[in-house]
Amino acid sequence: MISVLLPCYREMRHGYLPAIAQNLATQDGAKEIIAVVTPSEDDTESFLQQQPQIRVIVDPTATNRAQRFNRAIAASRGEVILLHHPATLLPATTALGQIAAALTDPRVLWGGFRHRFDDDHWLLRFTSWYSNHGRGRWGRILYFDHCPFVRRDLLQKLGGVPDLDIFEDTALSDRLAYYAPPHLLPGTVTTSARRFRQRGIYRHALLNQGLKLAYRLGVRPQTLNRWYERSAPITVSHWPKPTVNRWQK
Repeated sequence: MISVLLPCYREMRHGYLPAIAQNLATQDGAKEIIAVVTPSEDDTESFLQQQPQIRVIVDPTATNRAQRFNRAIAASRGEVILLHHPATLLPATTALGQIAAALTDPRVLWGGFRHRFDDDHWLLRFTSWYSNHGRGRWGRILYFDHCPFVRRDLLQKLGGVPDLDIFEDTALSDRLAYYAPPHLLPGTVTTSARRFRQRGIYRHALLNQGLKLAYRLGVRPQTLNRWYERSAPITVSHWPKPTVNRWQK
């Protein structure tokens, strides 16, 4: 059985959650779906509670995506863990079957799907190409928007997802790659490009590269995540609440 784990915090804002729920309901194969939700002011929790195929765990103590994943790992029972990005759609119906087929080879310990964005800008196409053929193959790093899968025993051996506010997927890939290279599946996932559209595609791409360099230079993940999320928390919930400007009426 494959455990599909979905970490959620303020997910209704980008409109992908209903499509994800529908996509997961139609996936073939033995599966359990667990969503760990950090409470927020939107309708994420109430929407998920209405989905009969999804087991919902509300955890107010989980303050970042890594902690939500680890809470779901502890509650799951599958021999294989699928770390599902909350703004990404799996290939329709066949995703779990592709994972099961790949894992018939005992040398395959982990991997993920090929990637594309839901926007056709040339820089986003290049980013996905590099993510598949450069970072994924040569760098042995798969971000969570590849929806990586891992054999349960290996993930538990590594202690789950590293508890970082950002680049937790990079840190996890570095640890997994010590045991085996990632296996790229033939299917392609589709990820929301909303952050590129909100900030501007070139500006956001430049920010991403700067953050990667800063991470490798040892800047604290909490600091990097504040730079990334700026005034709007996206994946973490431990930011202080904004104060009211005393000059604003």
